[in-house]
Amino acid sequence: MGLVRKQIPQSPEEPAPPSATPDELIRRLDDPDPERRREAALDLDGMPEAVPELLARLGPEQEPRVRDAVLTTLAAHDTEAVAAGLAVHLASDEAGLRTAVAEALATMPRSTPALIPDLLAAPDHDVRVMTAMVLADLPHPDAQSWLARMIDEDPHANVVTAAIDALLPAATAEHVPVLQAAARRFPDDPFLQFTVRSALPRLAGTA
Repeated sequence: MGLVRKQIPQSPEEPAPPSATPDELIRRLDDPDPERRREAALDLDGMPEAVPELLARLGPEQEPRVRDAVLTTLAAHDTEAVAAGLAVHLASDEAGLRTAVAEALATMPRSTPALIPDLLAAPDHDVRVMTAMVLADLPHPDAQSWLARMIDEDPHANVVTAAIDALLPAATAEHVPVLQAAARRFPDDPFLQFTVRSALPRLAGTA
């Protein structure tokens, strides 16, 4: 998800145009012009009454810049209702939407952690892979512990590899045993084996 910044007017002495009402902005979320949809999504910042409409817009929106604007406004609320509404898209068939939502959830440290236990237990292993992506950037004290748990317990090699990739930037020597155990659990997965072998020499010197 690209960070969206509102443009600052270059001529502050000129009177600003009349502000649109929340209802008008919500209607513009369905405007045929993607730039008008994008501007409407950004202008709905700080309006909790618009959250349901923004969440409803997210799935059908095909324009990445509009989707990023919608996610920027939604993530700023950082409530459990918003986080839950976003998390359902981690199972989307559209890779761009899945990734953008994961990046947005990682910027919501107040509300996303409450979802993690259920996401770790999701029956769809692709959702668990995306959860590792969320945890990679989530500023929360338990993020590393959750990733280590995924590496130690998840039955799917792709999930374990994703969790290893997410953990490695912050991993230390204390994580060596869990990485070694993962390599033993999946001896026939070449990418996981390579990832662990490449990481161990560096981690051995971080005690």
